[in-house]
Amino acid sequence: MDFQENRPIVVSLLQPIAPQVDGRIDLADERAVELLVRTYVDRCLSCFQQTIAGSATQDDAVDDIYRLASALNTVFLGASGFDTVVAHPWNSPEQLGAFLRDTLDFDFPPEECVRATLVHMATHIMQALQGNKDEWRDAVDGLVIEVRDLLLGRAAPDAGEELPPGLG
Repeated sequence: MDFQENRPIVVSLLQPIAPQVDGRIDLADERAVELLVRTYVDRCLSCFQQTIAGSATQDDAVDDIYRLASALNTVFLGASGFDTVVAHPWNSPEQLGAFLRDTLDFDFPPEECVRATLVHMATHIMQALQGNKDEWRDAVDGLVIEVRDLLLGRAAPDAGEELPPGLG
């Protein structure tokens, strides 16, 4: 998916966040990254609800979630093209993409690993929703924190440690 195709989706993801971070979405700022991940999660939950309500098919929901994840892949890999998004050297396929590939043991090229991480997260959210009805919010909140930390390069397990529980 190229930048022009992602542009409207990126705008829809960034607009609600910009006022909360004084108009600058710094990809090294824990709060900004968490807001982006939570916005993605909210949109995934909306897709799931539309499917349950019958107003969208499962294929439509999967396509929407994939497009959202691809748009955020563009953002987190520093290629959004928006001057309101502050990217850093970390926000590149060679840095963040390779980190995610290696940490999560993905078989994807680094330039697709943010997308893969987010799609993987959506799968875990769907599983949490199907599980214990009382605990799904805690499970989703835990996934948000895990993914936020991964996107900031914080969750690299040391030798002998396991991957984060939701994503391992």
